[in-house]
Amino acid sequence: MKSHIAENLRKHRVLRGYTQEYIAEYLGKKDYTAYSRYEQGRSNLKMEDAIRLAELYEVDVQELISVVPSVNSNHDSTKKTNGNGQISVLVDLDGTQNSLESNILRLKKINELIARQEL
Repeated sequence: MKSHIAENLRKHRVLRGYTQEYIAEYLGKKDYTAYSRYEQGRSNLKMEDAIRLAELYEVDVQELISVVPSVNSNHDSTKKTNGNGQISVLVDLDGTQNSLESNILRLKKINELIARQEL
């Protein structure tokens, strides 16, 4: 069960382009390793953290703890299927090299999930 939760957490985080550091800070953790253990399945997800993450990702808590990950988000700017089995992802660019590089990295991670049929 922990591995399914870990997988769901990672997928939702990657889809939205968040770092483990950002999520750890959002949850009020001292450093990212506390959150990282959730994604590695080494720690049980606390209910209060599950609720906060569900709010951030705009999904039900059940979506995060489900054995069968679906990653069906209502977050329109993140993921849309176009009927061809492809996923559209909206990225925001501000003209800086850092913004471009971070979005390229995010898109590569999403593409890897698709290639491994994990998304």
